[in-house]
Amino acid sequence: MPIARFSPFELLLLKSRHQADTAALLLLAWVLASRGHIGEPERARLTEITSGFRHGHAVEPVIEIAAAQDLSAVQLAAELLQKECHGEQAYPFLRLAVALAVEGGKPSLANHHVLRFLADLVGVAPSEFAPLFEAVAGKAFTNPDDPSRTGYWQAKEHHRQQQEQRRQQQEQQHSQRDQERRRRERDQQEQARQRHEHERRERYHEQHQYQRQQRGGSERSPPPGDRTRRALTVLGLQPGANRSEIRKAYRRLAQTHHPDRVFAQGEARVASASLRFQRIKSAYEYLMEVS
Repeated sequence: MPIARFSPFELLLLKSRHQADTAALLLLAWVLASRGHIGEPERARLTEITSGFRHGHAVEPVIEIAAAQDLSAVQLAAELLQKECHGEQAYPFLRLAVALAVEGGKPSLANHHVLRFLADLVGVAPSEFAPLFEAVAGKAFTNPDDPSRTGYWQAKEHHRQQQEQRRQQQEQQHSQRDQERRRRERDQQEQARQRHEHERRERYHEQHQYQRQQRGGSERSPPPGDRTRRALTVLGLQPGANRSEIRKAYRRLAQTHHPDRVFAQGEARVASASLRFQRIKSAYEYLMEVS
């Protein structure tokens, strides 16, 4: 005689301490599978709400069977459950099924059919199941949309178009923000380039003027140029200040006007402080170079 081969669900039933609880567990996993992919949150939720079941085996194999849409296993589980509970005795099981079907949103079309099948399986009439569903879900158990209606697909298409429009708007907003950021960066780079070019020209002019005076035989020190006077003014110094005084003035002003000190006051305040700090730094570097 050939050796009988058992299906994975039949092997679980042979190991189960309570076959009706194993059957109920599979049907609840089937509810989850009818919603779509069973991820880690759904697996954890199923394990949590069935913690009081008496099957005595792991939940994962049952989930895998349900996810594979093994209808022969579902049929066997339905037959076992139907023998064990009927009518009001099945209310606790139906409450768990409803809770899984509505968690995270309204039931899917497949969920509607599965819930109606389970209620009919355990002898709970639609008039009895409707208030039970509403008590668990907090909303009425309405008829699902009919995919055979033109309006059903029109609503689906409208929803898809709205999602596409939102996606395009978000992409456009991101693109505009990127363009604005790049424009600001280009402006800052151009301002820095112009500032450095202006400083270079002023430095060259002062050095050239000093060299001409030296060649002319002047023995006295040349008076400070406009650039030097402006730099001294920025640091709050008088003409003739030595390197030590320049360094002390710079440290004092840098601590007072560093942009990090006004970071919490907004971008405009930080930008203003940055410009002020840059002028202080440029004045210091120039005076240290020519002194």
